[in-house]
Amino acid sequence: MLALPSFRHAPSRAAALAAALCACLVGGSFFVEYVLLVEPCPLCIIQRYTYATLAPVFLGAALMRTRPRGQRMLLFFALALIVLGGGVAAYQSKLQLFPAAQAATCSASLSYMMDTLPVTDLVARLFQAHGDCSDTSFKILGLTLAQISLVIFTFLLVWLVPVVKGTANLQRRSSRSAPPVPDTTA
Repeated sequence: MLALPSFRHAPSRAAALAAALCACLVGGSFFVEYVLLVEPCPLCIIQRYTYATLAPVFLGAALMRTRPRGQRMLLFFALALIVLGGGVAAYQSKLQLFPAAQAATCSASLSYMMDTLPVTDLVARLFQAHGDCSDTSFKILGLTLAQISLVIFTFLLVWLVPVVKGTANLQRRSSRSAPPVPDTTA
């Protein structure tokens, strides 16, 4: 059986890989929105912001190689964000599996807004999402984007828990194996 590399004893490498994954997911969400023209819903935007927040948190944890306590705190914060993002993705997946009787959203097209709105209002509206959270028309490999996001959040959670436990074990071992400091005051 092919074994995946163990990141339990290399939390900096794991955090760097997770940061790259989250950055790619944010880029992918912009691709789906602006190139494939799939309008995001408010829950999609929350998941995008979660990935966008996770990327610098993981990057910070990767760069804190010499500070295991700070690295561990950032990884715990990342775990909390992953649980929250996974909850949003699970809720959206539930909405998609059991949609309300009628859920419709209407918004003006981007070209109309560019012609009629001031630039400041246009920018503000770009950050607002008007898509339908229960829409399942766009699928990849038979899964909606919310379901894919739920799978990714679950993967990150399952993958990161042993890494965080490994950082705790490394921190305990390094504090126990530290050589005693000689007393030079005498």
